[in-house]
Amino acid sequence: MIWLLIVQICTCLLIYLWGSWRYVKQLKEIQYPYRLKLLLPYSYFLIDTLRVMEKWPDITAKLHHRLIALHGRSLSAQGSKWLMTEMISASTLICMTFTLLSVLAGKDASLLGFGYLLSAIIPVLMVRDLDVKIRKKRQMIILELPEVLSTIVLLVNAGETVHRAWVRCVEARPQESDTPLYKELAQAVHELEMNVSFTKVMEDFSKRCALHEVSLFTSTLLLNHKRGGHEFVLSLQSLSLDLWQRRKSVSRTLGEEASSKLVFPMVLIFLIVMVIVAAPALLMMKQY
Repeated sequence: MIWLLIVQICTCLLIYLWGSWRYVKQLKEIQYPYRLKLLLPYSYFLIDTLRVMEKWPDITAKLHHRLIALHGRSLSAQGSKWLMTEMISASTLICMTFTLLSVLAGKDASLLGFGYLLSAIIPVLMVRDLDVKIRKKRQMIILELPEVLSTIVLLVNAGETVHRAWVRCVEARPQESDTPLYKELAQAVHELEMNVSFTKVMEDFSKRCALHEVSLFTSTLLLNHKRGGHEFVLSLQSLSLDLWQRRKSVSRTLGEEASSKLVFPMVLIFLIVMVIVAAPALLMMKQY
């Protein structure tokens, strides 16, 4: 088992050095938010050598769509490849760690088997983590969207154009610039300032958010903003009511999830209190 650990370390080191030399330019240009940069050259080399993306195009496409939903199109087509490199890095690190623990524990084969099993499960857990982040991002967008629409309705009623109302929505909340919706709104404002057509900006905004409620929002703006007047305001107010109802349902779901997470701590506290209360009584009964 010691030889297995030595072989793993030597193999990883050789591939790491080769990958660092071969992909020195590509690695500097990577924009993916890596959590494990240590084994990046090693994993990048394996991805290209084993032709992982070509052998599993369906998996690559699914990862790519998830990354677009989470980060937008900023990661381009290389995002799925960068995610796969992080998966390989995490699996390799866990495999080597449990091999080392197995050697230190006196060549315990159960630790080694558990390490290999965990290294195989890690990619699945990372994909599920992406799904959780996407769900949270969409929930946050739904929670923020009614406020944005209400602000636009007020500004349009006050005489602002739709373009200017859009810009003022972003400028009025600089403290919320890190939230998912306001990041996309800021990107849309930047495109408007670059003289991109309003129709193109709305279509790109809807694609980046990839949410039904946002599609309704942008479709309503595109269908009615040129006509303006009372009908435009009425359509926005009607949509605002629907979005507030959707926000209430999401808030209710989040509250139910929070309450369900409190069940285990409450049961644990109840058991501790029972032990504290019952222990003196049991000790007194033993004395008699």
